Amino acid sequence: MHKQFITTIYLDMDGVIADFEKRYKELYGDISDRDRRSTFRPNFADFIATNQFAALEPMPDFYTLKNYLDSVDIPKQILSSTAYEETFETISRQKKEWLHVHNVTWPDPIFVPGKRHKYKFAQPDTIIIDDTLSVIEDWRKAGGVAIWHLDAMNTINQLRQYVRIA
Repeated sequence: MHKQFITTIYLDMDGVIADFEKRYKELYGDISDRDRRSTFRPNFADFIATNQFAALEPMPDFYTLKNYLDSVDIPKQILSSTAYEETFETISRQKKEWLHVHNVTWPDPIFVPGKRHKYKFAQPDTIIIDDTLSVIEDWRKAGGVAIWHLDAMNTINQLRQYVRIA
């Protein structure tokens, strides 16, 4: 792969830069797959109603990843899900607030009403960094480059195959 063929780096929020799982567990405890259908939706509605997306802590290695991305001379753009159509406006507003508070100044974050829509932004010259395997698989099927985010250093090491520092 030739470095610098990438024209845009898309970055997910929850699980990559914002710690959704930690806050959710603090409020509602762990959720098993068995309980997910009956308890997640009401808990998630409360999570949204109490402005939790704006209050999430950054991921522990957020600044490592952000500093590296800021050093790369390729446009970066947030591409994050609002879960559902009916929660689009509220979660978008909360996530924009989070980005502002944490000084993520990349232009024009993109929010989609469900992770299943992210692949629509995939092009051969774009990368997505996401922690959800189904998003990674869909992005690759659509022809884009995808990095399955496990932690900042792993992601940075993979990005180095495609980009150079400014």
